[in-house]
Amino acid sequence: MDGTSKPGSGQLAQGLAQGVIRAYLSNVAQGADDSSPEQVQQLLNGILVDMHRQLFTNQTGTTSYLIGVASQGLLTVAYEGDCACGMAGNDGNIEWFTPPHCQANWKRDRSHRELALDPARNLVTRSLRATRAPNPDFLRQPAPAGTRFVFATDGFWAELTESQQAAAINEPAGDIAVVSDDVTWIDVRM
Repeated sequence: MDGTSKPGSGQLAQGLAQGVIRAYLSNVAQGADDSSPEQVQQLLNGILVDMHRQLFTNQTGTTSYLIGVASQGLLTVAYEGDCACGMAGNDGNIEWFTPPHCQANWKRDRSHRELALDPARNLVTRSLRATRAPNPDFLRQPAPAGTRFVFATDGFWAELTESQQAAAINEPAGDIAVVSDDVTWIDVRM
């Protein structure tokens, strides 16, 4: 989750993260089936619609989000905005596979490295917002044991060089270059 600069966005992102986790666990505990990518997608769609309704009764702002669920050897990713998911190699180099929703990528054909150099990447074209129902893109990626995924905000993939990204995930306690955006990532190993 990555709130935008609009008022209330940080709280919205935090509420969405907490709500999605809570709702997912509750649904599964009540018997919802998440054993196939199709079922994961259906479950996430329902949760996002419910969360949208709940959050915007008393919240404002907009937020990018990226949610990943691993099931049956596949990672299903739902996202809107400029958060990204990629596979990290043993050397820490990351191959990003979620094209950001931003004005600089309106054709959805540019690499993350190309987008990092374009100021229009900061103009997010899709996100969770009060005026529109959630409409995430869903992508699936093989996730065999040993696969390493990185979930990251745009500050991580756009403002750090590839070598800085690799250093950050391989040495998380190390120093991170000072940049203008938040640099947040989650390192997931299957």
